[in-house]
Amino acid sequence: MIAVRAVIERLLNDVWYENSPLSWLLIPLSWPVGWVVNARRTRAPDKRSTPDGVTVIVVGGLTVGGTGKTPVLIALARWLSDQGYRVGVVSRGYKGQRATDLHRVTEHDSAREVGDEALLIHRELGIPVCVCSDRQRALEELVAVGDVNVILSDDGLQHYNMPRDLEIVVLDAHRGLGNGRLLPAGPLREPGHRLASVDWILERNSPDADRGFAYHPIRARHLASGKVLSWQACVDSWAQQDVTAVTGLGQPQQFFDMLRAQGLKPREVALPDHGVLDLPSLNALTGEVILMTSKDAIKLPNDADARLWVVEIEVTLPPSLLDKVTATLAETGPES
Repeated sequence: MIAVRAVIERLLNDVWYENSPLSWLLIPLSWPVGWVVNARRTRAPDKRSTPDGVTVIVVGGLTVGGTGKTPVLIALARWLSDQGYRVGVVSRGYKGQRATDLHRVTEHDSAREVGDEALLIHRELGIPVCVCSDRQRALEELVAVGDVNVILSDDGLQHYNMPRDLEIVVLDAHRGLGNGRLLPAGPLREPGHRLASVDWILERNSPDADRGFAYHPIRARHLASGKVLSWQACVDSWAQQDVTAVTGLGQPQQFFDMLRAQGLKPREVALPDHGVLDLPSLNALTGEVILMTSKDAIKLPNDADARLWVVEIEVTLPPSLLDKVTATLAETGPES
């Protein structure tokens, strides 16, 4: 099943980003998508119609697949917390069994229950995280009981009934908007002109100082023991070892390229987006060291394999974006 999903995802990427003739055949199927999007947009509340004393910031995407939204949200939430704001997060809880219900994430939840991204955010930051397929309900729950004054939405740009003060769109600089077509003919969830109405555009690996961000490995954590080493110590240790890198990111090559840029030469194993590495597949992997991301590791028990190391990254956000966030907070009124 994992192999079939991976093949389908590669086929869709070829269709969407390589201008495949198949995309033209799918254009009629994208027309209903456009109609539904436009109808929903007309009913969206105006910006700045959020509850008094709360600022809502959406960190979302225009394209399907991984662009780095969750790492950006974690970096922004950490910065806001450092400024003294009380931050909460709403999430769909993608692929979580409790995603259709309103649920506040706890330490006892699993990725299977609440989704890998929501659980990762809660464990990384220790802040309130509510999951629900209806983000408006999750937002109302945080406002009512969360003691928060800034709420970040992990994705949800197209969740139009949720009020917001600031919209940040995260793209991949290399892929951009692909062939520029709506699903299923292209990767777009909304027409490209939607970018004109958002407040900020971030692009992974862009050279633009106001738009660009990148991942930077800072340390690695041994999953079984919890031992943490600086990244340079890891590179020095693994340079001559047999290393395998495995990930279920939406764009796995980003992870592999980052490792290679650091001087490692890993064997590459790409899972489907949000894919879970089952124990038989894990045991079948070769290599003295197996590297994965925090998003992959959160779906595994700590004793899954003694070879597993989690590569922990940080994202540096453009100062101009943080200035924009600061200005929005001053206008909307939450106190730090």
